[in-house]
Amino acid sequence: MIAKGAWLIMAFERFTARGKSFVPKVSIWKRGQIGLSQGAVERFKLSEYKYVALFYDKDNQLIGLKFTNNDKEEGVAKLSVKVNGAIFSAKAFLDYYNIDYSDTKQYDIKLDMESGLYVFDLKEGE
Repeated sequence: MIAKGAWLIMAFERFTARGKSFVPKVSIWKRGQIGLSQGAVERFKLSEYKYVALFYDKDNQLIGLKFTNNDKEEGVAKLSVKVNGAIFSAKAFLDYYNIDYSDTKQYDIKLDMESGLYVFDLKEGE
């Protein structure tokens, strides 16, 4: 319903968030760090976590991430969440599995419901 001379805006939601994109992306940087976009931080609520555990599927070249607050979990890395994204060191992981990080590459990341991990495919890097 439109009032005379005014719009009834009750069905609309005002967009107030700012940022480059809300599409969740992950990057492997050539210095051996893994970064997550602001979109990933928002979508996956990463500001609620302090650590990340890494998993690797050699056959399918998939990396899985499990976010946690348990610093006692074996092999966790410290997750640093900033205004424009999140980052953690992964050099030892990348070296151990001989994953190339000589060039920075970006990947789509999504939640795999079966494993409960946030997964990205190394064969699909940009």
